[in-house]
Amino acid sequence: MASPISVRLDDSVNEALEKYIAKKGISKAEFIRSAIVEKLEDDYDIMMADQAYEEWEKDGKKVKSFTEMMEKYG
Repeated sequence: MASPISVRLDDSVNEALEKYIAKKGISKAEFIRSAIVEKLEDDYDIMMADQAYEEWEKDGKKVKSFTEMMEKYG
């Protein structure tokens, strides 16, 4: 079930949004919904990467620089 929300935008942001959705042929709701989903997915990906890196470091693994890798593997 969808839950309604209310968002207040200042005039300049609302004007930019109106122009954007008019060119894209989408509704404000569709744009806001897709922007929220995209932000959530991006932040989730970052959180998972950070967690994996912390576990990787906890296991005693270390990062090697590009120069070190080139010296080792040419």
